Amino acid sequence: MGDTIILLLFEAQLRVVTLATLDLTLEWTRTAAIGILGYGLLAGLAATGLAFGYRARTTRRLVRGPVVLAGLAVPLTWLTLKLWRRGVIVADSPLSHHTTGIYLLGVVAMGSILATGGYRLGDHLACDVFGISRLAASGPAADRIRSAGLAVVLSLPETVDDADGYLPVSGAVKRRLEGREMLLARHLSPDERRERLRRRLKDDFGIDYVDLEFGADGTVETLAVGRQSSGLGATLPPGRSAVAIRTACPPLVSAGDPVEVWTTNADSSHLVATGTFRASSGTVATLVVDEDDSTVFTSETAYQLTIRSDFPSNASDLVSAIRTADETVVTTTVVSDGPLESEFVGWVPGTVVVIERGDEIMTRPADNETVHAGDRLYVLGTPETLRELP
Repeated sequence: MGDTIILLLFEAQLRVVTLATLDLTLEWTRTAAIGILGYGLLAGLAATGLAFGYRARTTRRLVRGPVVLAGLAVPLTWLTLKLWRRGVIVADSPLSHHTTGIYLLGVVAMGSILATGGYRLGDHLACDVFGISRLAASGPAADRIRSAGLAVVLSLPETVDDADGYLPVSGAVKRRLEGREMLLARHLSPDERRERLRRRLKDDFGIDYVDLEFGADGTVETLAVGRQSSGLGATLPPGRSAVAIRTACPPLVSAGDPVEVWTTNADSSHLVATGTFRASSGTVATLVVDEDDSTVFTSETAYQLTIRSDFPSNASDLVSAIRTADETVVTTTVVSDGPLESEFVGWVPGTVVVIERGDEIMTRPADNETVHAGDRLYVLGTPETLRELP
């Protein structure tokens, strides 16, 4: 009798433990399922917003891979912060337990699926809201348009050159352009076709300058591309340096103004250097000074600026305008018995801004000035115009 009672008590206890374990399993499964679905929706929402914003901003379709990764980064970042704060990711499962691994795999799988759907949804919504036409350059729809005579295919040259006066474009971009086919509307005039193709190459490939040369049959014979220099170093004249100092800028100072730099110590204030003001951000100002004066400044010292009585120079505005325009400046030396010797300045392709003749420097020479052998010419113009320059 006693053994029977003990056996019944053991079975009852085992049944209670089994039911409790089952309840815990069901509770964990419910919590994990809700979490996986919630984080998946978060990834899909992030991908939808990214695809919508990119299509609305650029009218072009974003590549799916980066959108899915960006969508997954949102819930994974949230889980990382949760792990850092609480030490667990889901319920009370340890980080090294297999249930945590299953939960993370579920979040990644659900997030990838919903992020892919959000990518398509965001792109579709942007096209409908902003009236963007989704037409690929290849495929059945594009083939029908070409067969109906509504579009023309332009093949870019197999060799892409560097534009004179511009920094070279990376080799990867050139390889993408070589032999590429571009789809344009047939009704465009030659000038409109040139401008449309130039604008598409700039927008789609991040190129600053595009020089096209069309043949008599309308094909693209030559293509030259380039990128503009960025940063302050490209605009510094020889013997000058740019420095950043801590100072309170005068309210009326602007780029190109000549300034004096003084120490802020009232008892022993003295002039540190003179220079030209270029830009400011908060309590930091950027100045252009002589190379010898660039070493006298320290990052721990605060300085005071005063505007000098000299007339401000517009050189910085001129340099900024040249850098943003298609025109560039190139140099060429006139050789003896060459095509430029004894020519007038006004007959030289482009605009001659400076002639360096030995120790003499002639700025803005007159059109009737004669060019001599050995002269060094600084010519302003677009690469298309400067192509005719020997």
